[in-house]
Amino acid sequence: MAIVFVHGVAVREPDDPQHATVERLTRGAEWPAVEAALREYVAPAVRPIAPAAVDISFVYWGDLGAPVPLEVEEPGSAYENSEHLDDLTRDELGHALEERLRAAYPPSEWPAVVTAVWRLVDDPALRSQLAARSVHRQRSWLDKQLRAAVTAESGTLDAALASVGADLAARGRATVRTAMAEVRRPFHGVVPVFVGDVLRYLDGRGRPGEPGPVMRRVLDALVAAGAASRATGEPLVVLTHSMGGQLVYDALTSFAADAPGGGSLPFVDLWCSAGGQVGLFAQLGVFLDAHGDAQGDESSDARGDASSQAGGDAGAGALAPAASPRGLPPERLGYFWNAWSSSDVLSFPAEGRVAGAHDADFAYPGAATTTHLAYLKDPAFYRTLAAKVAAHCPQPR
Repeated sequence: MAIVFVHGVAVREPDDPQHATVERLTRGAEWPAVEAALREYVAPAVRPIAPAAVDISFVYWGDLGAPVPLEVEEPGSAYENSEHLDDLTRDELGHALEERLRAAYPPSEWPAVVTAVWRLVDDPALRSQLAARSVHRQRSWLDKQLRAAVTAESGTLDAALASVGADLAARGRATVRTAMAEVRRPFHGVVPVFVGDVLRYLDGRGRPGEPGPVMRRVLDALVAAGAASRATGEPLVVLTHSMGGQLVYDALTSFAADAPGGGSLPFVDLWCSAGGQVGLFAQLGVFLDAHGDAQGDESSDARGDASSQAGGDAGAGALAPAASPRGLPPERLGYFWNAWSSSDVLSFPAEGRVAGAHDADFAYPGAATTTHLAYLKDPAFYRTLAAKVAAHCPQPR
């Protein structure tokens, strides 16, 4: 087992009930496609004389990730959905009118909007005045009262121009909302799943000596791959995507002494993190080894004292980024290649943040949601990975 692949967020196997929901986010980068690409491009660099004999393993942890959030249907406006406005409660009518006027007036006038709306809603005569009018006239009459109330409340709106000015501002903001909705739409499906899986791992990754279930799977796979690598003389190559990089970083640092059977993790000749956040996590100081929690770290007390002094008034438990980049232990890793893309908003450089990291910016074209998976679909990425293996890993016996 000379090649190990650890997937990122939003990956669920076909028999998982959540697969249909996340499949639209990961289409084209499923494990069978990744395995085929590793077999075609990278395996020959691992074992040139018999690439078909290279075992390639998949560390699956999607079933331990967060539940995929359900789509939320935006509630309709009580103002638009109610036939009789006088039937609405005080809160229903007030909030509906606020929403309506916020769309019509610029934020600079919203204090006047809030005051005018609730003063009008709390007018004892409002209900009877609405009830005295037909359904078709209720809204036009109420709109007139609202505009007059806002104009009277605001010291900056001229009554004669208030309607025209408000309408122009409303059209401008509507254009912004429409444009930004197109920008935000692709992220609506990605960000909740991404954040959910990240938080689920961080909450349950465990501590040195007590690795969590996700970390157990990573450790098991690395130990099995290391045994096969030693038996054949092949280099051990690890490829991670997205959040999978943080898992391997934790495994090689804080959990290295927690390998199954009481042994240590095998030496990894080359690790490629593609589209990952390893540099960001290191910079933010959220890896366990940033706080001296790695087993066998004799400098933990000194770092803890330094962190306390640097943190100042940050308070107990505050996370303080490391003053200098921390490196992956040279006895556990030979070469660290960080493949990222400046067009992929979910990937980050690692040089200067993780000592010994070597960055490559692929600068993929396309939408932000497609560039995050582009590495796993790109033959050039796999060919470059194979060249890195040939250049930096020992040739098999």
